[in-house]
Amino acid sequence: MKLDTFLKLKLIAVTILLILLFMPFAHPQSSTEQSHEEKAKKRELKKEAALNLWRLKKSIKEEGFYAARVALNIWRSNAMDAGTFDQTKYDEFKKQMYEKSVSNSLQCFEFYLEELSFHDANMCLQTWKVHSQEIGIFDQTQYEELQEKLDKARTEKNLEQEKMKEASD
Repeated sequence: MKLDTFLKLKLIAVTILLILLFMPFAHPQSSTEQSHEEKAKKRELKKEAALNLWRLKKSIKEEGFYAARVALNIWRSNAMDAGTFDQTKYDEFKKQMYEKSVSNSLQCFEFYLEELSFHDANMCLQTWKVHSQEIGIFDQTQYEELQEKLDKARTEKNLEQEKMKEASD
């Protein structure tokens, strides 16, 4: 009876050793499959981030501020997911967007001022102010000069309208 117990214990020990011995060989196959899936997903994420980087550059060049801002946020999200996000690039693209917006806002201001659309000119001026402050190039003196130019144009238009009204009476 002692022999049977000893044989049973020996058989259990051998079985456990065999299981422990062959277990490492079974595990790598599943991790290899998982590794291939992870690599494929990582490749896809990098591809998507690269595509969105191209879209961002195109948007900054050809589209308006808000479209470029959306493209910047999409690229940042995808690049973070892919592990390729670069804060320096992000800051550079953001600065390019704001610089273009500041330039466009000044052009917008002048255009609407010539058209005597003072509300629109003021909106362009305020956009210029906020965006130039965002990138640290705001000039208070220039802002005050532009505001005075707007106020002067309003006053001149009002005087002209009053003169026309008096002349018609």
